[in-house]
Amino acid sequence: MSESGTIKGGLFTNISLTLKIAAIMIVLSAVLGIVLNYLHGKMLKEQFNAQLKERLDGQIAEDRQTFDNYFLSYERAAGALASNHDAAAYVNSAAWNEDKPINKDEEQDIPPWLPRASVLRYYPAIEYALLYGSDGRLKEAYNETDAALPEVFNKLENLRLPIGQSHINAINGINYILAAREIKDAADNKAAVLVIAHRLNNDFLMAAMGPLSSRHTVVLAGSTDHNIMAINRPELLKHEKTLDELNSNFIFAGKSFLDYGENELKLMFATLVPIAEVNIIREKVQSSNVRFSIISVASLVLAFIVIMFYITMRIRMLDKYVSAVSMERLGIEPPSALAGDQLMVLEQRFHVLFDKIIESKSLLESRASELEKLNAELKDATAQLIQSAKLAALGELTAGVAHELNQPLNGIKIVCQSILKDIQKNRYDPGELETDLSDVVKQVDKMAAIIDHMRVFTRRTEAMTTELIDINPIVEGPFKLLDQQLRNIGIIITKNLSPSLPQIRGDSIRLEQVLVNLITNARNAMRDDPKPDKQLKITTMPAGEAGVSILVEDSGSGIADAIKEKIFQPFFTTNEPGKGTGLGLSVSSKIIEEHGGTITVESKAGIGTTFTVTLPTAIK
Repeated sequence: MSESGTIKGGLFTNISLTLKIAAIMIVLSAVLGIVLNYLHGKMLKEQFNAQLKERLDGQIAEDRQTFDNYFLSYERAAGALASNHDAAAYVNSAAWNEDKPINKDEEQDIPPWLPRASVLRYYPAIEYALLYGSDGRLKEAYNETDAALPEVFNKLENLRLPIGQSHINAINGINYILAAREIKDAADNKAAVLVIAHRLNNDFLMAAMGPLSSRHTVVLAGSTDHNIMAINRPELLKHEKTLDELNSNFIFAGKSFLDYGENELKLMFATLVPIAEVNIIREKVQSSNVRFSIISVASLVLAFIVIMFYITMRIRMLDKYVSAVSMERLGIEPPSALAGDQLMVLEQRFHVLFDKIIESKSLLESRASELEKLNAELKDATAQLIQSAKLAALGELTAGVAHELNQPLNGIKIVCQSILKDIQKNRYDPGELETDLSDVVKQVDKMAAIIDHMRVFTRRTEAMTTELIDINPIVEGPFKLLDQQLRNIGIIITKNLSPSLPQIRGDSIRLEQVLVNLITNARNAMRDDPKPDKQLKITTMPAGEAGVSILVEDSGSGIADAIKEKIFQPFFTTNEPGKGTGLGLSVSSKIIEEHGGTITVESKAGIGTTFTVTLPTAIK
């Protein structure tokens, strides 16, 4: 492409991007539709088989649980009927005679020792309710069936029935579910035995499965001969008599062997799914797969069309934006707009733009070097500012330091005058002289320590020098210069320095400068305070797992909320003109920031102020 902005290209370049993408999308849609139809059909088949198995497994567990609950309800029903007040009252008042025949009710009237029909319908299905005397002979019976009462029920011992349990017995070739409970008299003695029973037939299984009878198909059969004893949906059976004959029309979901009796009667509990229902579901799935494939291909084509339209629209917008930026912001004349492949046109525009950007790189590099020089000068100015703030703080401490030096000087003067008088009068004692001179040496050492600390504190450092340091000695440092000055104005100093704090990495002189500034501010806040108990409290403590905190608390007048956010600004001060530079807190904040820490303030008017400095511990 030339500088005039002319774009050259072949036939492929002159074809619109829209047409290119449309052709590609049609081919991709066809290929993807075929592949998707195959993969989705395979996936649906696997999912169908897996879900069918999962459904059948869940169904057999649900059906078995339903049957078990219904089976156990006979035990509870027998207990409820036997403990009924009407049953106990009837038995205790009954005058059964051995010579008279038993009362076998053949007309299906509910006897007085059973609840009313409206109540009895809430119990499990009962075909026979039998009342036996204490001698085990049948006294009265309720027969809900149309047939005569089987003779086997005449004696309780024929049933081989444990009291207090639901039980399944095969009696005279007929399988029954039975449950028995004793009826007690007033003296808690057995007066009678109540037995409820139902044949193990279709009616029983339909009642046991309840609402599930319209959806699930369950079968009870012999575990050895597989003869079908009961099914809850008898309309599904045509002429099948065994489970083996059901294979052509049903799928077995599962088989369970039941043993609810003591006579080794074992039954097979099976859940069935009609193959016709499975085929209907499979046909629906296959039909939906075809529809899904058609819809998927159509959706892919539509999606590709939308994406194509969106991409070309965004390319046009980007082309216009690049042209506008090149002309208006960078002063670069863009190539003239041409028809054809919008993407290639945009590529040519970028080539022109990048060429101009590369030409500007050298200019930016030269300006970067100038910025580096300015940055170095800024660092030097910052160091000078910190030194100025340090000297300003020392200037404020001059009176206190002079007092610190004046006190040992006065002591030396008094001792020397005393020694001189003793020498003049020729009455000095060598031992006393040695003691006095030792005191003089101690006072000189004290002054030397103060002067040496001032020399170290005011030492000029161009850059921060870091080393592993303990924080507690740093906290003690400012009191070598400020201790007596604070005590002279009645300030009580309290130090709570936590032992065994982890070391930090920092510049000890700069950190001491921060503490001098904070303690000096606290002194100024309490200097004119009329309170008799002026308190200055210094605390060091751990700050979480990787930090150390220093708290400087005073009992001064506090900081007003209106200026609390301004106190860290350079040259901001609340002191009278000529008494403070306003650099202390600003420089302190800068020093703590260089150490990777934070400094915060909390203050309440009339109560006091707390500055908290938090520094990270050294990484080992």
